[in-house]
Amino acid sequence: MADITLSSGSHVKPYRTPWGAFHVRHYEVSTGVSSAAIQVGRIVTLDASTNGHRVKASTAVGAFNTVGIAGEALSTATVGVTTVPVYEANPLQEFSAYTKGGALVDTLVGSARTLQFDSTLNIHWVDNAASTAADNRVLVTQLLDNIGDTGGRVAFRFLPNFTAPSTLVSSNAFLAFYR
Repeated sequence: MADITLSSGSHVKPYRTPWGAFHVRHYEVSTGVSSAAIQVGRIVTLDASTNGHRVKASTAVGAFNTVGIAGEALSTATVGVTTVPVYEANPLQEFSAYTKGGALVDTLVGSARTLQFDSTLNIHWVDNAASTAADNRVLVTQLLDNIGDTGGRVAFRFLPNFTAPSTLVSSNAFLAFYR
């Protein structure tokens, strides 16, 4: 049983997809990138407040407007010109992330969880202990580190926006369609 310490390099990464290569889409960046830089592995969302077709870095836990995971870092940008590659939050694509909130246990597989944000390290991580079902936006599909490891990695898929996590009784229906 290892106790894994997270660092700024412990960001969300693409893991696997049924197509072999990840779907990457280039999105225009929104205003304010200089004050809210986009880091590799950071969740990006549509900027509904000013430019609904452009993306920005997000720290939101339960955002339904998640577009995907940034594939490149940006600290400056020209609105309408600069784009950022994004690994799409498609429910068929899987990502890997580190965890917090307890040791890895086999019952995590198939459970809906929350992605949290660490503002010190600028990384997102899967919360093993989250109990607010309304904030669950990912489905854990596999343990990538050993059972009993704290801070270990898991593979996950984003839950589609049409799901209502607060009414989700079982994840089996989603696993059946997205295996």
